[in-house]
Amino acid sequence: MLPYQLLVARARGGFILPSYSKLDDLELYIADKMIEVFENSIGCKRKSLEAKVKDVENLAFRLGLDYRFARGLAHLLYKRTLFEKPETKLDPLRSRLEIFKEVNKKFGGFVINDEERAYVLSKVASKFGVDTSELLNAFMAVHEEEHLVKDFYGIKAEELLKNYNLSLTQTLLFKSLNLTANVKMSGTEMKKLLFNVKRLGLMYMAEKTFDGVKLYIDGPASILKQSERYGTRLAKLIPYIICAEKWKISARILRNNRLYRFVLSDKFSRILPRYKLELVDYDSELEKIFYRRFTTLGSGWKLYREPEPLIAGRSVFIPDFVFEKDNVRVYFEIVGFWTHEYLKRKMEKLSSLRDLNMIIAVNQELACSTLMKDLPFNIIFFKRKLSPVEVYRRLKEYEKFVIKIEEKEEEEVPEKIIDYVKSIEEKKLSDVLKDLSKYGISEEKAIKILEKLGFEIDWQSLDPSKIIVRKKIEKI
Repeated sequence: MLPYQLLVARARGGFILPSYSKLDDLELYIADKMIEVFENSIGCKRKSLEAKVKDVENLAFRLGLDYRFARGLAHLLYKRTLFEKPETKLDPLRSRLEIFKEVNKKFGGFVINDEERAYVLSKVASKFGVDTSELLNAFMAVHEEEHLVKDFYGIKAEELLKNYNLSLTQTLLFKSLNLTANVKMSGTEMKKLLFNVKRLGLMYMAEKTFDGVKLYIDGPASILKQSERYGTRLAKLIPYIICAEKWKISARILRNNRLYRFVLSDKFSRILPRYKLELVDYDSELEKIFYRRFTTLGSGWKLYREPEPLIAGRSVFIPDFVFEKDNVRVYFEIVGFWTHEYLKRKMEKLSSLRDLNMIIAVNQELACSTLMKDLPFNIIFFKRKLSPVEVYRRLKEYEKFVIKIEEKEEEEVPEKIIDYVKSIEEKKLSDVLKDLSKYGISEEKAIKILEKLGFEIDWQSLDPSKIIVRKKIEKI
């Protein structure tokens, strides 16, 4: 994706389209020149590289190309460049601190001529036991322009231009209110694409078509905050849409307070890069943290990530998790970015699924409209952290529907274990589990024994070290 000021686009008749590179000879020539500059700058200072890049930008402008074209190519090549700070005998930060300290001490905070400057450098260099040139090198090393070009990951001119075209598309869609993508692909590829939409945390609805899937995605311009973060997530998805056999993207773009329509299809595939459809990593750690915390708590519920897609008519929905306990399945969805309209649409789709047990956790910090508290669904609103305790409390509402698939004959509890348990007045669950484990009793079985013998477990937390076991007090 490019900085928005480098976007080159043309609007006409209510439509808008980026000024894509046609991969012609002149554009390939400028791309080659720009790549050559980066390849030949390894070992040079960044300021030297920037000067050469400026020369190519000026050349492109003289040849009749938009200056933003050459600057956009350079932006993409900088991302492929590895810089490092120059080696110095002195620590750059310490050098600067000592110089500023001397300036404050001798001249009240600033120097006004070369003589005072030379005095300060000589004084501090003497203190470190080095030449003033070495001190100056350390002083300047913190500046980005002094960094050295360590490496450059090369690319061919044609591929660079194709990546430039993709970047123009991503940058334009950063101003989209919504996006629709019709994609023709196999069932396996469709699952991967849907999982990617899911993992990126985008606000989406999906419909299965005869030979693929149709996606409805809310755009960055539809939300009121954190649009940069959301826009970056949408940008990551575009390469996986355009890698399909057949595809078409339609979007509504808000630019300069005017609304335009953007349409792009596989007819443009020749000037766009080809990507392999692979699963992306989760954009957020929230799901990972929740999974890790819940699965270590011994709640009795099995937790699975990314279950098979749910189909309701033509709608396709992939929950984040599914909880299972014998015959009962409860789906669990964590909603990141959301708007009032998006959440309402999502609930309407889910309500069409019959006999669906669903818990939905909504992140209030990523809300983009007025909070909805009156939805007729099992919804948890949270901030920052999602509490496994609260989720478990909601799950307990479904436990009344649990039917044991195989009822085993109750094993007789040894007398010594009964004696130990009955001796408890109040104790931490973690200590009880530890003691019973010495007798070969599993955590699940230990909890059943406690409940059978009339003990209550105070589930104020799902952390065993904070859960209290106590004898029930009989009420008269």
